[in-house]
Amino acid sequence: MANWASTSYCIEGSKVNLQKIYKIIDGFMTEKIKPNDEKADKSWEGNILERLGASEEQMKTYYLRGFIQTYELDNNILRIAAEEAWGVTDFRKVLEILMPELIIYYCVEETGCEIYQTNDMNGKHFKYNFLVDCCVKGEYQYEEFETKEQTMKFVANLLEKEEVTEEEVEDWNDEHQNDDDYINIHEFEYAE
Repeated sequence: MANWASTSYCIEGSKVNLQKIYKIIDGFMTEKIKPNDEKADKSWEGNILERLGASEEQMKTYYLRGFIQTYELDNNILRIAAEEAWGVTDFRKVLEILMPELIIYYCVEETGCEIYQTNDMNGKHFKYNFLVDCCVKGEYQYEEFETKEQTMKFVANLLEKEEVTEEEVEDWNDEHQNDDDYINIHEFEYAE
């Protein structure tokens, strides 16, 4: 069974191309368009690529194990949230082949294998660089931050301290390994 990653896409391009993709996604999700393969889930990313003209070879060669959860077209940005197996799939690569004028930004979070990546190096759409996933005193929180300083200030506040180091957080986690409390700090890596 796969570990499922949450992947967010922000796609920039011409209004015509973005509307075309949006209408195809919406067609599948509202079941106005049926998948070529009757066994395929309506939310499978491959449906969109096939409809846009992906070849049989592309469909077999590229890793396409993702399912669209939400989608919206707003201010000439197409935003897609997907669940993808093991991390970011090749959905964007095939989409870029089919429509090379698109600019596709993504951010992926997969907690099981600790994959936290983005190709948005300048923070145009995904402004955060750090993520805190924690449970302190039975309260679960999931917060994103732009800077390490903001991240550590948040963690210090959780622990009711003025400031805290990463080593102190590790020690705190060690002290709480037998209960449900934890503090995980993740830094996003930049990838292509």
